[in-house]
Parts: sequence; structure tokens; C-alpha cells
Amino acid sequence: MATLTPIPLLESQVEVVGPYDHQVNDDGWVAFSRLPLWTWQQFGVSGLHRWTRFPSGVRLRFRSAATTLALEVHVMPLTIARVIEEPATARFDLVVDGVEAATVPATKGGQIRLEMDGPLVTSEQFIRGEGEEITFTNLKSGMKEIEIWLPAGALVEVRNISADDALLALTPSTKKKWVHYGSSISQCAETERPLDIWSVHASRLLGLDIRNLGLAGEAHLDGFVARTIAATPADFISLKLGINVVNGDSMRERSFIPAVHNFLDIIREKKPTTPILLISPIICPFHEVNPGPTLIGDAGLTSMERPQVLAAGALNLPKIRAILETIVNERGDTNLYFMSGLELFNEGDLGMMPDLLHPNSAGYRLMGERFVALQKDFIARVVR
Repeated sequence: MATLTPIPLLESQVEVVGPYDHQVNDDGWVAFSRLPLWTWQQFGVSGLHRWTRFPSGVRLRFRSAATTLALEVHVMPLTIARVIEEPATARFDLVVDGVEAATVPATKGGQIRLEMDGPLVTSEQFIRGEGEEITFTNLKSGMKEIEIWLPAGALVEVRNISADDALLALTPSTKKKWVHYGSSISQCAETERPLDIWSVHASRLLGLDIRNLGLAGEAHLDGFVARTIAATPADFISLKLGINVVNGDSMRERSFIPAVHNFLDIIREKKPTTPILLISPIICPFHEVNPGPTLIGDAGLTSMERPQVLAAGALNLPKIRAILETIVNERGDTNLYFMSGLELFNEGDLGMMPDLLHPNSAGYRLMGERFVALQKDFIARVVR
């Protein structure tokens, strides 16, 4: 095997697609942020400092005649006491000339350990482990376009990249740009591979360039996210709203409706005609009747009935779906559209939803395929 000379990622010709910013620690490890660093001052008491560094939808993009590539990485997969006790394997996907070519796991690294009481994180540990080099071998000969997709279920740091031939910059992508915002069901940390993230899978089938703002537990219609989306080049925007508002019991009907309008207004100030698709929540059996918050019991995730005296304006998922459809119908915005999340994942799919909240990898991939089947003609019509 030819000698591979490591190059610091940020000094290479490699384009990092998907994040807005990055941070570099004293040892040269680069962590990416899927929100601009200016937003960090506004996170408040939330998990955004964690989830925005999980690189869901982030990929490295370049061209090369190399047949061997190596990436120096340090991964910290997620564990949650009583919910996810064993960290998932962080896998990296290689795409060559648009075709899935290989998946390589990271076998070392550390973990992020959370203790939770319902939606409240009571303790958090960032446990560092060893860095390692993951290697892709036996690539086809000749010049080719290469993408390395990073996992969704771990905080990933990258230091060096190396190859047995020069790494060259690609010309800017001419694909139409899709910006997607949502919850953990858009971050897709449960996927076994990054190409199973439902919006990533759909974007590849549709020929769109995805930027994934799926933020686990944190899709609460924050103004700084709306301002970020408004400032981001986009030919198509999708907003998958509602489940986190119920999970965290963060809003009632009185505050949710104006918050959705405000979020849309902020985007519309900069993007008056960009097509926006509002997607309501997929099925979650324990919130189809009961409102939030989501609780952690002996058997896993659950909820409880709210006494009638405390129930005024409390939100469950059917109410959220009805509100979102009404907002789309009443705004008078000819470039605003509605999709029920039950068209993506519903009662018949619960066998692919182990915790009754998050689909598994097969479920997420199915969501991507259903999205394409239902929205391909619409997107071809409105995204120009």
C-alpha cells in the first residue's frame, strides 16, 4: 500500500458540506456545528450545544484518483440511562460518483452519557476515548467525485485526511438546495448508517443538496433557527414541527399557534416566495391521546393522562396536526404547503419503532422513500 500523508482537514481542498461553523480544540480536532456559532449565546437551558455538533447530513466532498483514503476521527456516541445503555456503532458512508461504495465503522472513541428525568437532562458526561483512523480501500481507479458522510448518532471530531493521490476541490454543486428543520426524527441518531437518515435518503433520490437541521428534542420554533434558515440559500424548505413541543410540554395551544406564525414570518421576510412544506408529526402511540411531557418509566418512554383541571390548551399530536393544517390553509401563502406526518410513518409501521417514538434505520429509510413517492412531482413543479 502506498504511503498516506495526513493533511489537516481544514488545510485540505476538501469541502465540508452541511455545517455552518466549526470549532478546533487544542489537539487539532475539528467539531462541526450545524447552527452558526452566533446562535450558541441564545441556546439557554437546552441540549443544542450537544445536538448541533452531531453531524447529521454532514459530508466531506472532493475529487481524487486515490484508491485508498483514510480519515482520522474521534467519535462520542450517545447513551441515555435506562433508554440507550449501549452506544451505537458510528459508521461512515463512502459515495463515489454518486453511488454508495462502502461503510466503515469507528471501533474506538468515547461516549456522551446522559441521565434524564422525563424531558429534563439531570446530568451529562462527555467521556473522551481514543482517536482512530478509518480507511476506505479498493476504490475504483481514475478521477472521481467522492463524498464521505458522517454519522448522525455521535459527536464526531475529525483531524486529518490522507489518500494515495491528491485531494482536489470539486466545482460547486449545481443541485437545488433543500433546507430541512425538525426534531430527533429528523436528526435520525438511531440510523445504522448516515445514508439512512430519511431526508438524506430522500435528497439523493430527488437529486437535491440537503442541509439537515434535525435537532433532537430541540425543535421548539426558536427564533435563531428561523433567522438561520432565512439567511441560508434555499430552493426548498421543509419544517417538520410539533413532536418536541409535546415531548417537552414546552407550549400550549395559546403559544404554539403564534410561534409557528412567527417562525414562518421570519423566514418570509428574507424568502418571500421560496416553497415551504410544513410537515406534522409522525405517529407516537403514547402521545396520540395524552399530551406531554414524555416520561421515562421502567418500560421505557411513556406519558400520562393529564387531570382535566390542568388540561386546557394542552397539546397532543392530533391537535398539533390539526393546528398546522389550519395555519397553512389560513395564511393565504400560495407557496406554503402541508403534509401529514402520518403519510410518512403511521400505525402500520410500529414494528419499525422500537421505543414507540423513533423509527429504526429501516423505518427512516422507508420515510425517505415515502417522501419521494408522495412529493417528487410536487417538488419538480415548485422547485425551479
